[in-house]
Amino acid sequence: MNQIHDAVRQQFSQHAKYYAQSKVHSEGETLGVLVDFAAPNGTEEVLDIATGTGFTAFAFAPKVAHVIATDLTPAMLDQAEALAGERGLQNIDFQVASAEALPFEAESFDLVTCRIAPHHFRDVPQFLSETYRVLRPGGLFCMVDSVCPESERLIEWQNRVEKLRDHSHVWGYPPSQWREMIEDSGFRIEDEVHTHNALQPFSWWADRPGNSPERVQRIRAAFDELSPEEEPIFAIRRAAGEFYFAWPMYCVKARKPDLS
Repeated sequence: MNQIHDAVRQQFSQHAKYYAQSKVHSEGETLGVLVDFAAPNGTEEVLDIATGTGFTAFAFAPKVAHVIATDLTPAMLDQAEALAGERGLQNIDFQVASAEALPFEAESFDLVTCRIAPHHFRDVPQFLSETYRVLRPGGLFCMVDSVCPESERLIEWQNRVEKLRDHSHVWGYPPSQWREMIEDSGFRIEDEVHTHNALQPFSWWADRPGNSPERVQRIRAAFDELSPEEEPIFAIRRAAGEFYFAWPMYCVKARKPDLS
């Protein structure tokens, strides 16, 4: 079993309830951006990759014909299925699957979505290749992920901080590298939005099961490395005994060409 997949399963199995309650994942403007990008007409067959506890699938389900929501971690899908039942959503099926090895026939879907997950993937080009494969010609790929600024220093800093907080983190890319990888996979980029995720308190984000007080202090100290000019990039707001921040987010709409 791949070590990265093992780390991801372990991390998200432990924190499935945390993600079910996370406002960063359940709310935020990026959900609306994805729905606006896709502009569904009610007939689409949709695949939501790395659905987590299901919030992207939930946003699309009332607007499309059917959603298959996949994730590597069964515990996350258990939470998602329970939440879907609470919401009365009956056109979603849940399936365990790796983003890099999708168990679906070629040209099976009109729309593929993926939100706030690819920084956990062990092989992003393979994920993009699989996404391209399962899309029908003319189909859409709509993705959101946290990204790094276009700065070598801040790329290293952000990935170091993310890995310190969460050992299942693999790598966060700047938007320029995402564009290159998406286009190299054969997609044509049609639209982009640059925004931030929901503002979150540092203590809530960093202080989670498995992170000792010493580790949390190391993560907090890393934020002190940022200069006053760099802090606005991460929307940092300071208050007595606490600070808030938000990662930059890259939203992209890309189409598989119809060459027929």
